Amino acid sequence: MIGDIVEERISGSKSKILEGNILEVSDDGKAIRKAYRRFRDKGYNVIYSLPTTPSEFVVEDVPIKGILK
Repeated sequence: MIGDIVEERISGSKSKILEGNILEVSDDGKAIRKAYRRFRDKGYNVIYSLPTTPSEFVVEDVPIKGILK
């Protein structure tokens, strides 16, 4: 999970992540979603990817905040 994100808008549905801080690392999808909700409830701007996300995903393509493709 990445927080304190600085993004550059590429288009209406895509952003390029310029910088951020790693807040949490886990192989447990439920733990990641739980941590995501915890950070969002505290007002953090965070995104994450699930363990099932292929390793070749492109970080710059973020169509929906919170879900990396």
